[in-house]
Amino acid sequence: MATPKKIRERKLKSSLRHSFWDGFFASIQFGIIDQFSTPLALFLGANNIAIGWLNFIRNTFVSLVQIFSADITHRLKSRKKLLTSCVLIAALLWLPTFFFPFLFGGARVWIFIVLFGITSSFNMFATPAWASLMSEYIPYGKRGRYFGWRGAALGLVYGASVLAAGLILHFAYDFSLFWGFAVLIAIATASRLISWLFLLRLYEPAWLAKSTDYFSFADFLGRFPRGNFIRFTVFTSFLLLGVSLASPFLAVYVLNELHAGYLTYTFIFGAAVFTTFVTQRYWGGFADRYGNARVFKTASAMIVVIPLLWMLSSSFVYLFAIQLLGGFLWAGFNLSTSNFIYDAAVSAKRERCIAYFNFLSGVAVGVGALLGGFAYGHVPPLFGSRFMSLFALSGVVRLFAASLMIALVREVRQIEEVRPRVLLVDLSGIRSLGLLGRELLFKKKP
Repeated sequence: MATPKKIRERKLKSSLRHSFWDGFFASIQFGIIDQFSTPLALFLGANNIAIGWLNFIRNTFVSLVQIFSADITHRLKSRKKLLTSCVLIAALLWLPTFFFPFLFGGARVWIFIVLFGITSSFNMFATPAWASLMSEYIPYGKRGRYFGWRGAALGLVYGASVLAAGLILHFAYDFSLFWGFAVLIAIATASRLISWLFLLRLYEPAWLAKSTDYFSFADFLGRFPRGNFIRFTVFTSFLLLGVSLASPFLAVYVLNELHAGYLTYTFIFGAAVFTTFVTQRYWGGFADRYGNARVFKTASAMIVVIPLLWMLSSSFVYLFAIQLLGGFLWAGFNLSTSNFIYDAAVSAKRERCIAYFNFLSGVAVGVGALLGGFAYGHVPPLFGSRFMSLFALSGVVRLFAASLMIALVREVRQIEEVRPRVLLVDLSGIRSLGLLGRELLFKKKP
């Protein structure tokens, strides 16, 4: 007869399988929406200012609603109910978000921007609840490897969806981009509905909200002088603000200034997508061994140079290589910052901590995009292009934020001590290659 412990273990393993398939189909939707929302806005007639507003409104809406996520979860007394309800609503809203703007002629860009923000908000509203559930499925100390493996597997799906979407637009270009984008949105809708079906099968461990677990956003900010987690949140948000000064406009730069086709655009931006997800498993082992803080500090220091590298050449082959490097660095940063939150926040308060982190970082991304759109129209050209000015400005802000993060954020768990030089050698793979070579050279023959 199965004991309650074994029954719980079976439920957790089953939930991990269902969660993987939820992620599989959600990755198809995210690959389409994340990478082709800006090209869709350009197709509708958006300019650089509108692209800035698109990212500002989308990220602001997403951030504002997430700050209330934990409160609604407490009222529902269920993370799963919030998660499944929001995903279903978002899935049903994608088609109206695409088709409805065409009824409004000259205002269709702004109608799309608002609807895109609303739909994205429902799509991401329950992220803290999902993250809180997932943190209970994975034992402490194995999260880096597990999420690294999961990210690598789902990254292949995400990358394949980006490539397929680019091919659809490439072949649709000759007869109707409208129907090309319509097919993409239909696929995104169907994929999200399938992911919702798998979410319905998740197991929710016993969970009781206590009044002592509550702390307001003002309480959260008030801990900045002495709180490690709030400092981590603020400095990460500031770094993301610097990133978003330029990142929303990379698509505009490639499509409009460099006159790339949709297929070239897909390969350039798909390169970052591919390496971001595929190399998460590689980073996961280092995060478990050396600590999440050390990994995101190392990654953030190198992320500083990415926009500066964009200034050196407009060769598509070169930009493809830069995107491969950028994707690798963002893989380490994204994985380690997510797992740092799991380590730093106790289970009962984790959902609220994730919500507040997502709120600040989302607002920072939105504000950065808005400032980038404004700056594009006012900064003097650098090397003959205002995009170069945005890249330089982004690099300066990244440097300042990364410096604060490296100096003032500390690790929250016991990890192996290692000098920075040794860590960089390990990350580069030189040590692994050396050990492999020694084994091949000195292995005794039978």
